[in-house]
Amino acid sequence: MKRTLGRLAAAALAIVAVSVASETATAQSTKVWKASAKPAAKPVEAGDLTRGLTLGAYAMAAGGVQITGPDIDGDFSTNLGEGLGVTAGYGFNRIFSAFVSLDLAKQETAQGIYPAGSYGLVHFEIGGRANIPIGSPKAIPYVSASVGRRALAARVTDLDTGQQFDDAMSGTMYAFGGGMQYFLSPRLSLDGGVELGMGSFDHAKSLDGDHPIQVNSSSTSRLRFGVNWHP
Repeated sequence: MKRTLGRLAAAALAIVAVSVASETATAQSTKVWKASAKPAAKPVEAGDLTRGLTLGAYAMAAGGVQITGPDIDGDFSTNLGEGLGVTAGYGFNRIFSAFVSLDLAKQETAQGIYPAGSYGLVHFEIGGRANIPIGSPKAIPYVSASVGRRALAARVTDLDTGQQFDDAMSGTMYAFGGGMQYFLSPRLSLDGGVELGMGSFDHAKSLDGDHPIQVNSSSTSRLRFGVNWHP
């Protein structure tokens, strides 16, 4: 009996010791993660999380495109579509980073539009981000600006002849956006944001070949949500 009570007492003391140690470790931790499991390791500062290489993938919803102008018969428009994209970036310090991204969304033409079809809306951009310090090491908002190219293309059918042909429009784009990264760990973060691209689809490819066209400026909006890996 005494031996059993002794064992229970020892177990209770062990639980208390573990609880105290856990509470002490929690109290000593600040708004950082530890760089390794070793107690003596230097903790990672909040600014360190955004430095270095970042690789990411995301899903998105891209708003419909409306293109008008002297060389467009009436107007050409597509509907909201979904897509996927990839990105790579490099953080120079806790505030500034550069990135490159490529994404593709599938969009159906609006009712009554010719040529009708399922168009791919592509964005390729190179730009920069500026993080906005708010005192949290995990939730880091940012703003971005970029320049690149965008294109809208599909394989469509001529209603009169039944001939299939490639129909595409492309042009230079300038984009501005904002979002937030939420770090699950020093190497993994969630990233959500919105971006607005502006410019003209001033180059066309159709049955009559490749040629510039006169169109009005148009915008494309994208809502993104993805995962970033920080190797």
